[in-house]
Amino acid sequence: VLQLFGGVPKVFPDGVRVRGDIHLLLVGDPGTAKSQLLKYAASIAPRGVYTTGKGSTAVGLTAAVVKDPGSGSYALEVGALVLADLGLCAVDEIDKMEAKDRVAMHEAMEQQTVSVAKAGIVATLNARTSVLAAANPLFGRYDPHRPVSENISLPPTILSRFDLIFLVRDAPDREWDAELAAHIRAHHTGSPAAAEPPIPPTLLRKYIAYARANCKPRLTEEAGKKLEEFYVELRSKAARPDSPVPITPRQLEALIRLSEAHAKMRLSDVVTEKDADAAIDLMMQFLKSAGIDVETGEIDIDVVMTGKPKSQRERMALLWDMLKRMLKENKGADVKRDEYIAVAVEKGFDESFVEKVLAAWYNEGRIVEPKPGYIRPIV
Repeated sequence: VLQLFGGVPKVFPDGVRVRGDIHLLLVGDPGTAKSQLLKYAASIAPRGVYTTGKGSTAVGLTAAVVKDPGSGSYALEVGALVLADLGLCAVDEIDKMEAKDRVAMHEAMEQQTVSVAKAGIVATLNARTSVLAAANPLFGRYDPHRPVSENISLPPTILSRFDLIFLVRDAPDREWDAELAAHIRAHHTGSPAAAEPPIPPTLLRKYIAYARANCKPRLTEEAGKKLEEFYVELRSKAARPDSPVPITPRQLEALIRLSEAHAKMRLSDVVTEKDADAAIDLMMQFLKSAGIDVETGEIDIDVVMTGKPKSQRERMALLWDMLKRMLKENKGADVKRDEYIAVAVEKGFDESFVEKVLAAWYNEGRIVEPKPGYIRPIV
């Protein structure tokens, strides 16, 4: 709901523009109505576009240059992100999108523009849209024992651009299951009460459009101080050298946007402490679900920002030092892969973790395989 209302975009004296749109990612088990939620949000938004990851390409999201068969001149045809300017773009199954096509979203999500330089046409188009995306877990169902970056096939470069990431779990709950079963039964038996939402969609759409056009809430000193204290307090927990970083300035900006959206929802001209509290509650929900290092149980925003929590980075650093040391002991000769894994296991590392790290290093170009069964670090 806060995403539909959005925050307040700002342009600073030095020309730097800060977006007011909120980006949201839903990661969840199959059958939890993620697609229905996306379609409904796109229909409620004053300007909404719905698309799927599998059916979208880079030009379909941004813009394409087409040639007029009659005149022979070139023209731009805009894609989903530009069509949803000042509205909402819902992207279902974003994890199924090709990596080369997904890169096109980076500029639109952060700079809120789409740059095109094709067939002699050089243009920058506005894409001031909120992105609501949904992704399915890699292993069918979400594995709580793995970080969010390992549960979905999305790189940290796009994960870090979402203000909030929520996990939608299909956990058995007798009371909730009974309510859901009664709701589905009412729909199939034709009960009129089942089809009546608390607020008529047409009225809700008009209300959102009015609030977006007429409300520009200003952050009060009290609300700003509350958000500042929350940020500093959470950061202070990482003062120890061995502590992970729980939050970054990017999340502080997201808190301000959420607070402004909450005030806008009330048609208020000012952001109060209650609005700040609502934003903090949402941020903590996100951090405690998607921003947790599953090994230590501590909040570590690097799980989202880099894809690797601090505990994992430290172990990877030890493995790297061990590889360099073995190379030195071999007097520069290549290190036997099986021997390296055996030494790592002796030192207490899990074999599957070592295999996974070696595969990641190989993909990143940090190690090479000069001959079968041997590895060498790129210094």
